[in-house]
Amino acid sequence: MALAIVDSIKAFLDADKSVRRVADDVELTAELILLVRMMFADGELKPAEMANFKRICATAFAIPEEDVPSVLNYLKDFGYSTTAAEAAAMFEELDIERKRALLVHMYSIAKSDEELHPDEAGLIRHTAEILGLKAEDLARLKPG
Repeated sequence: MALAIVDSIKAFLDADKSVRRVADDVELTAELILLVRMMFADGELKPAEMANFKRICATAFAIPEEDVPSVLNYLKDFGYSTTAAEAAAMFEELDIERKRALLVHMYSIAKSDEELHPDEAGLIRHTAEILGLKAEDLARLKPG
């Protein structure tokens, strides 16, 4: 019983660490907001998109899958007043590789369900424009 309580407290504090890390990193917050917007760009959240988002969180940002719900709650509150254009604008000063990585993640989520919806493509193009990336940068996103 006592061990279960300690485990619960530890899990809460660990999740809180992920939220604090996201909250303390404006670029990471902006990137995650754009990825969440990508999941909803076609009007519905599909399980494959959420699974891919969780994978990206774990592999690219070291956010454990079990922390994703807490991070999403934070993003929901923060992202409510942040447009996709404002989120993308936070990346303007970053290096080209970080910008490309953002677009790769967006494209990956968009293609999670094996189709690229016009609204998803539009969000990727609009984000690329804000980031100052060209058509050839977008062409590199697509596998060979």
